[in-house]
Amino acid sequence: MDEEPRTESASSRAWRRSAELTDRLARVADQIADSEDKVAQTYEDAARLRPHAADRLNDAAREAREFAGREREHARHVRAGQEPGPGSGEA
Repeated sequence: MDEEPRTESASSRAWRRSAELTDRLARVADQIADSEDKVAQTYEDAARLRPHAADRLNDAAREAREFAGREREHARHVRAGQEPGPGSGEA
């Protein structure tokens, strides 16, 4: 009879830990996206100051913003309890 309450307790702890880790993963993905947006802004600022390198810098900014978008999408999937779909660019 002792086994069942302990199993439920262990199960509850596992679910709680899973929820904590899921939330943490989503928050980290959001933080990465925010960082990538700042990187993109830095590239865009540099492109305005360095017209000779503007094309390359703007391309890098675009890539950073695309990466930020993928990270935000990943965070949404994590929060929804879904795995990213095929072609999402996520492993």
